[in-house]
Amino acid sequence: MNSPGLIELLVILFLIWAFLGPQKVMEGARGLGKAYREFRGYSTNLALGVEGLSEIEKVRASAERLGIDTAGMDLDEIKNAMVQKLSNE
Repeated sequence: MNSPGLIELLVILFLIWAFLGPQKVMEGARGLGKAYREFRGYSTNLALGVEGLSEIEKVRASAERLGIDTAGMDLDEIKNAMVQKLSNE
């Protein structure tokens, strides 16, 4: 069985856009982008030298390099977890 071609993918995308509307499609795409960034980790952005990252993104990337799961944590919680992790080593 062959995979769908370009025309089939365009028709599918058009039907999704027609049924859901442009606002829901944009929200879904934004959600997929956020999930992809979390899956890949923020450390890849720092390793490539991307400028302009916010403080929370920099702290989160440092924590993930230390092996700390940062899902659902705010800035202060991440910093406390990093201090605890480093003090145990």
